[in-house]
Amino acid sequence: MKKLLLLSTLFVCVQISFGQCPSADIVLTSQADIDNFATTYPNCTVLTHDLRVDGVNSDIINLNGLAPITDAVDIIILTTQITNLIGLDNLESVTHLALWGNPGLQNMSGLDALQSVGQLEIWVNSGLLSMDGMDNLQAIEQLNLFGNSNLSDISQFSFVQNLRSLTLGGNSLSSLAGLENLQTVLEDVAISDESVINFNELSNLQSIGGSLLLSNSSVEDVSAFSNITSLIDLYVVECPNLTNLAGLQNVDNISGRLRIGFNPGLTNLSAFNTITNVTNLDIYENENLESLQGLENLNQVTERMLIMDNPFLTSIEAINGVSPVSINELVILNNTSLSVCNNNFVCAVINEPSVNKSINNNASGCNSVAEVIESCILGISEAELALAIGVYPNPVSDKLTISVSDAITFEKAVIYSVLGQQIVNSSEKVTDVSFLSQGIYFVNITTNKGEMVYKIVKE
Repeated sequence: MKKLLLLSTLFVCVQISFGQCPSADIVLTSQADIDNFATTYPNCTVLTHDLRVDGVNSDIINLNGLAPITDAVDIIILTTQITNLIGLDNLESVTHLALWGNPGLQNMSGLDALQSVGQLEIWVNSGLLSMDGMDNLQAIEQLNLFGNSNLSDISQFSFVQNLRSLTLGGNSLSSLAGLENLQTVLEDVAISDESVINFNELSNLQSIGGSLLLSNSSVEDVSAFSNITSLIDLYVVECPNLTNLAGLQNVDNISGRLRIGFNPGLTNLSAFNTITNVTNLDIYENENLESLQGLENLNQVTERMLIMDNPFLTSIEAINGVSPVSINELVILNNTSLSVCNNNFVCAVINEPSVNKSINNNASGCNSVAEVIESCILGISEAELALAIGVYPNPVSDKLTISVSDAITFEKAVIYSVLGQQIVNSSEKVTDVSFLSQGIYFVNITTNKGEMVYKIVKE
């Protein structure tokens, strides 16, 4: 009997908490809808469906009628005439809170009781000055502040140590004060169109599980990211005052794209000397970039390499060690000072039919695919090629080994009899010749720099 009474009491409590709440997503489009919320949904404190306050072409000036709400899944408030968030005074937790296009909103006053928010999304609220008003906020997963043209203060977030994602863009932040204690971001960090000259408040950031995207016209220093070693994508785009990439020198693993574009202050990429592989390498519109120095240890690009519109680029020798095996597109365009392209990587790729190639409007010598093919053929003398290739043992009884220097790439070996009959055609450097009869044979070795013929004796 006591158990039954207890269960009955709990049932009543749950019913009171949920009251007559909406059983589906709702949209409130007028001040009257908001004022009547408590009447329409009596005793409703916990919202399990989306609540959207849509003030387009309406008279919404306050949220007072939403005062009963304590917990919610999704609250979206857009294009209203509200000046504060009074009405959400009792809201303690919300999975997703979005404030879009409310020009009269100046701060977060009214969210005094809020303790936990999953995703906080504040977009294009032109009157917003600060995030003050969330004094009891203790937990946040995703922080997205975008296009709030007068927002200059985010110090309210000084308690934050971990985030799922961080997006800051198009606000009026001259510093990131408030993020000094941030240590981990599980997904992406994107900071664009802010007035910061550095990211020093992020110096305690130890790891980024996703991508790092930076695009800021005022930034001069990215040294705050010196603890970061691994990323999915790294974008440094439209940072005209950035003269070096010091701070990114410890990033040795980029599993996605490396994109460096519209950075007129950069002359080289020396910070990237630990990066070994990327899916895409995009280097474009860096008007004072002279070389790709810093990419010497890059050995794999699995999709596209794009080098475009870098007018003072004279050397791409740094990509000499990239493997030609997995790339599917090579673009070298509009680098008007670049005349030498015949490094090992380019010469290996240029004759590969499976790779899409676009080479145009560079300096003479690298101004077309045909020019690059010619320069690759002429790029090494016959004497140099002979010195770069070894065939041993000779005489041979069992296995014939072909060695080549690092300056060239072995492609195949074809063994002919003295009568010109082809006997072996192999793409391996070690070939079994034990089945051959004793006598003299000729080995034609093909490399990316040309061909050489050697006489061998089979014992």
